[in-house]
Amino acid sequence: MKKEVIYSLRMSKAIRDALKAAAKKESRSIASLLDRIIKDYLEKNGFISDPSAIKEQRWFTRKDIFEPATIFLKAASEIQKKTIVILNISLGGVLIGYPKTSGIDLSLKEKPKFELCLELMDLSEPLCFDCEANRQVDSDYAVQVGAHFVNTHEADLQMLKAYLN
Repeated sequence: MKKEVIYSLRMSKAIRDALKAAAKKESRSIASLLDRIIKDYLEKNGFISDPSAIKEQRWFTRKDIFEPATIFLKAASEIQKKTIVILNISLGGVLIGYPKTSGIDLSLKEKPKFELCLELMDLSEPLCFDCEANRQVDSDYAVQVGAHFVNTHEADLQMLKAYLN
């Protein structure tokens, strides 16, 4: 669904703080959470007759996968090589996961950058992307990090595009 209208609203600080907490818990922006709440309400109460008409569309379609990959992190003066799992991927970025005990530190205080290299079954050579982390979700045992691609090579993007289609 194309988003073509902007609507501003006023709310109490308590409501805004609760929205921030809920959005953080769901790894969404506040705007995305409000959009979801409004859609759910309108659908539940019969104001939207065709739910497929309000299907969320992102710039890039995500593909859920569960594939091991390697990330390379700069730590002080050395580069650390760590194994993670890719949970989903698109032409714009990736969602990775790793256990808390892995020693990986992608704290979002500094928008950490890392190189991601993966081998996908359908591709003849590994793909490597420079990434910048932009969201993180901690559970009891694992961490999920969403990152977008930066400074991508056209050849790698074309191979990823072929894989995603």
